[in-house]
Amino acid sequence: MPSAPTLAAFAGASLMLILLPGPAMLFLVARGVAGGRRVGVMSALGVDSATATFVVATALGLTAVLATSALALSVVRFVGAGYLVWLGIGVLRRRNGDVAPAAALPSASAPTRQSDWTSWRQGYVVGIANPKVALFFLAFFPQFLDPARGSMTVQILVLGAVFVGIGTFFDTSYGALAGTLSARMARRRAERTGSARRSARGRIAIGLTYIGLGGFTAATGTRAL
Repeated sequence: MPSAPTLAAFAGASLMLILLPGPAMLFLVARGVAGGRRVGVMSALGVDSATATFVVATALGLTAVLATSALALSVVRFVGAGYLVWLGIGVLRRRNGDVAPAAALPSASAPTRQSDWTSWRQGYVVGIANPKVALFFLAFFPQFLDPARGSMTVQILVLGAVFVGIGTFFDTSYGALAGTLSARMARRRAERTGSARRSARGRIAIGLTYIGLGGFTAATGTRAL
């Protein structure tokens, strides 16, 4: 088990990294705006479940194998980028008043009900399709490991639990806050004229956000946590 000072130092470093604005934050905000608070929260849980998967893989040494294969990294990265672009196109193709299919995203103007499983799954796919998170763990965790403190696997799992816990708290907060603000703005728009035009603009903005995130992932493969 890591010592208390090590855990405190790791938690502080993780907090600073997680609070940095980046594509993950934009994705969760877009999910909250598009589908409402519950969709934003479940999407965040999906992203952080993917992070937990990478933690376990790091503890088992699987990410070290992934790091040696440039082809595997590229395939996973481009699959993730393509998925984000596909989500963005799905938003842009929808029209106000259309009923969203199960795998599509709801519009920004009138959030439609989406199953918790679908929201979680979309967040998980986006998270797991970014192998740079695993490579980040390979570089970050060893700085806080001490062979004298026992099993390295256990230490990684403990540190990973701290990281995922902090990330889950803030990620779900982003999704919930975005959903709450979106609902309030939707109610205000409903009371004004020209709401359909503003709704279309919001839908286009969300779709372009997804496509932009997909392009960013394809170009760099990085994720600001």
